[in-house]
Amino acid sequence: MSQTVRTLGAAALGAFIVAVAALSVRPGPAAGAPTTDAPAAHTITVSGTGKITVVPDVARIYLGVTSTKPTVKAARQAGAQAMTDIIAAIKALGVAEADIQTTNVSLNPQYGSGSAPKVVGYQISEQIEVTVRDLDKAGDVVDAATAAGATNVNGISFELADPVKATNDARAAAVVAARTSAQAMASAGNVSLGAVVSITDATQSSPIYYGYGGLKGAAAIPDVATPVQPGTQDLSATVTVVFEIS
Repeated sequence: MSQTVRTLGAAALGAFIVAVAALSVRPGPAAGAPTTDAPAAHTITVSGTGKITVVPDVARIYLGVTSTKPTVKAARQAGAQAMTDIIAAIKALGVAEADIQTTNVSLNPQYGSGSAPKVVGYQISEQIEVTVRDLDKAGDVVDAATAAGATNVNGISFELADPVKATNDARAAAVVAARTSAQAMASAGNVSLGAVVSITDATQSSPIYYGYGGLKGAAAIPDVATPVQPGTQDLSATVTVVFEIS
């Protein structure tokens, strides 16, 4: 065999080997790219609402004193003395000092009538917020404060000492409600309900509040104990749950 034929044969064989090698290292699909042979996951999305009834165990009472005197000094002294007596009466009921908070102090001139009004006195107003952790004493706080000189009872609100636990209980009830709805829908669609894919909390917080009519002047409080009823409050939570189905 001639040298030329041997050279051409070797070149052809080398080209064939390179072609096979090129085929063997052909890249596959990029990582994370969707494949056509794996079906998309089937899911069902439902919303559920859970509701629990709670009894508030903390009260916040808003009260104070308003007084008008001919001079600034007299008004300030009258307000200071009245508020000192009110706070002392509230503390005597066992309310902690940390649970009594000043919310407003104001002093304003008072004008007489006529074409050229002039200052005829000064009105001072001091308001406090009292947190009562023993609801049996809520009415006593109102009575003791007004007996000590409070002229304003501006309202009362009720809340929970541990609102997180109550909200979580409502969320748990909402998830149970969502599963019940999903199971009913899956049965109607002749599919099987699977594992939870995701849970989204859609709960909107809402304060527990009950108004207590503002009272002006100690005479507005009858000479009997003031009843305070916390009642009950419905606490709701809403969740959106995605389930697998097959």
